[in-house]
Order: sequence, then structure tokens, then C-alpha cells
Amino acid sequence: MEKICNVPVAIPSAPELILDLLVAHSGMLSAQSLCRAGALMGIGESTLRVGLTRLASDGKIERSERGSYALNRAGPALSRAVDGWRQRGAQAVAWRNDWLAVHDAGVPRSDKTAWRHHGLALSLRGFAPLQTGLHIRPDNLRGGLAAEREQLQGLGLSSKALVFRLADMDEATQAAARKLWNVRALTSGYRRLQTGIERSEKRLDRLPLEAAVRESLLLGRAVIAHLIRDPLLPAELMSPAPRIALQAVTRRYQDKARKLWRTWFAQA
Repeated sequence: MEKICNVPVAIPSAPELILDLLVAHSGMLSAQSLCRAGALMGIGESTLRVGLTRLASDGKIERSERGSYALNRAGPALSRAVDGWRQRGAQAVAWRNDWLAVHDAGVPRSDKTAWRHHGLALSLRGFAPLQTGLHIRPDNLRGGLAAEREQLQGLGLSSKALVFRLADMDEATQAAARKLWNVRALTSGYRRLQTGIERSEKRLDRLPLEAAVRESLLLGRAVIAHLIRDPLLPAELMSPAPRIALQAVTRRYQDKARKLWRTWFAQA
């Protein structure tokens, strides 16, 4: 773990790097280009190629006849969630004080991988625990219950979990539900990330190209990881302004990063 402009960033694994680059470039990249990017991140060519093989086997990427790769946009929901971070805010609709709920007390914990995917699905969709075995979020996302059930299942929610709409809670429970998300920490985090992005944006042109592309990827992926986990709370619970501001500067930063990466790839 290192820091860029006071934002903690992690070096991606080979599969993470491949997916990040294919998402960012919205097209095909050659195995040679991906291996070159891996070397920039300290990932060996053999490790990178193993990552390509595994992602293709999992249906997350597609390989062309000429040895280039592209994101499979009909593939796993997690890849689509990362790919769609720019439009995520558009999912929110007016809130009528009802909730969506997941009851998972009957979900077995013995399969650690399945349980981890189950928890990740809840986290990515903004659910928080109200009681043991009961997770909720505001019912303020486009498509309502049916769409949310589909999203959760696609992300790995256990088939043994119950997904339903929750309404007419008593005043005390409703008040407790409204406090499940640490709004102050979320807001502070968005502002810290925005400051980091803006500082990096100003200095990218002054850095050597290789350093600039590396920084833009590491910082960009750290910020996008926060954005795709944004719970998209209704305005009644949290002002959307910090998230909207962060999304705007991140879009601009990513557009600049793409241009830098295209220039760097062209130098091969």
C-alpha cells in the first residue's frame, strides 16, 4: 500500500489490472500492451498471461483471433458495476420512506467463498445491517424490488437469502434505520478523494509519462472503488452534492488519464 496525494492506493493484481485497463479503454487491447502495463506495475509477463487466461475462462473478457482482449459486457455483474460507475448516480429516484431488505439468517457460512461473494453483493448495493441477519437500504433505486433482486443475485447474493420490501416500521426502528450509514465519514471521504484527484490532475502533465500513467491508474482505481460502493442514499439522509462533485472531477481525470495511456501505448 502506498499513498498518492494523500490517498491510499493498492497495487492491483494481474486480473485487476487487466479489467481496469479494459474498462477504462472501452475497446480492445493487445496481450503485448497488457503485458507492458503489467511490467509498469511490477507484474511479470507470465503472471499477466495467467491472469488473461483465467479471466477469459471466467467469461469476464473475450479474446479476438489476433490475440487482443476486450471486456465481456454480457459477463459477470461485478465487471459491469465497475464499467458503469459514471452513470451510477442516475439510478437514484425519489424516496417514499420505504426500504429494501435482505434476510440471510438461513444462509450457510460453511462455503467461505460463497459467503464472501454474498457479503460483497450487500456492500456494493449499499445495504447495512439493521439487526442480525437483516440488512436494509432505502428503496430509492430505479426498478425497485425486482431490479434490486436481480442486481444482488448477479453479484453473488446467496439464493437462500430473502429479498423483500420493508414498510411501516415503528418510529424507533425507522429512526435507527436512518442512522445506519456514517454520513459524516462518507462526506469527509468524498472531499478527501476529490482533493487528491484535483492535486494529481494538476501535476500529471509535469510528471514523466511513465510515472503519470502509473499514478493515474492507481489513483483512479482507488477513487472508482469508493464510487461503486456509494450507497446512493436519498437526499433525506445525505446530500448528494459531495458524490456528484467527486464523480465530476473523476470523469475529467479519467478522460485525461485515457489520453496519457493512449500516448504511452503508442510508444511501444
